[in-house]
Amino acid sequence: MKRFLLPLLTALALPIAVNANIDPKVAEICMKATDFEGCVKSMSVKKRKDSYNKSEFDDALVFFKEGSSLRAIKSINSYLKKNPNSKEGFILSALINAYDLGKFDEAIRDIDNAIDIDKDYAYAHALKADIFYWDLDGSLAKTLKYLGKGMNLSPEDPFINFIAGDIQYDNGFVILGGDTNDLSKKSKNKKELSLQSFEDAKKSFEKTLANIETYKNQSAESIFPLGVTYTTTAILGDTKFELFLLYRDKKDKISEKKYQNEAIEHYTKAISIAPSQEEAERIELDRDVDLITPADLYMARGNVYSWMKNKRKNACDDWKTSKKLGNKDARDSFREWRC
Repeated sequence: MKRFLLPLLTALALPIAVNANIDPKVAEICMKATDFEGCVKSMSVKKRKDSYNKSEFDDALVFFKEGSSLRAIKSINSYLKKNPNSKEGFILSALINAYDLGKFDEAIRDIDNAIDIDKDYAYAHALKADIFYWDLDGSLAKTLKYLGKGMNLSPEDPFINFIAGDIQYDNGFVILGGDTNDLSKKSKNKKELSLQSFEDAKKSFEKTLANIETYKNQSAESIFPLGVTYTTTAILGDTKFELFLLYRDKKDKISEKKYQNEAIEHYTKAISIAPSQEEAERIELDRDVDLITPADLYMARGNVYSWMKNKRKNACDDWKTSKKLGNKDARDSFREWRC
């Protein structure tokens, strides 16, 4: 009881007129001021203002997640007028401009504003690389320069690693001219470079999954309508399937088998945590985006099974499920294999 005695006596000593509704933290600070009541009024107004401003940021985040882009940008613009030094505010504005409004130059401007406020803002550097590469058709060399700054500042950040993995995964295809079909016709050097890019993507996606519970970033999370873990697990399955094909072409039996089995594991895990097909399609329509749906996952896992001995039934079962969920490619595979 002794430790509570002093605060209690202090509270009793406060002017009765203001004691009833004072925030304890405000009271503690203002007890040191010569004008207690003036201090309380000033601190209370600031607290209410900060709360209001924070509410505008939260509103923008909610609107963005809902796909209400105009309401989201209006809220974040209002927030930034009152908080011009909020790097988080500028990053949320960049995400809204890029992902909902297609205003990529404005998004880069927002990111640069955030970096001007904090040059060591790791996620801002990575996000700049992401938008520069995907939306502004920027060169890989310059993309990696931006991305490298973010990675060096926060090498374990799951959201930065997802951006890295996404770019490395795409680059694996670019090196080979767009796909991993007809590998026998691709040059050995390009296949090696592609394989390394997919290996790098694998490591980045694995870091995302390993660290997602310890790094929180509400704005970054908001661009994953179906969740970071689900999306990353699914794409990691895709990555390992491509590695399976490349190691198979190299006749590396151990790596080939390893990645084939791991691709199945990731697709199975993603299926187990997937939303319903209806929910995924509703979000696609509401937000005008392409998402990885359960139909896509069953199709992909069926494709991996089709390369395995004695797994024809598994492949056909997955394609049948995918076909029922509306995947046209699965219908074609189902017919071609005479399932």
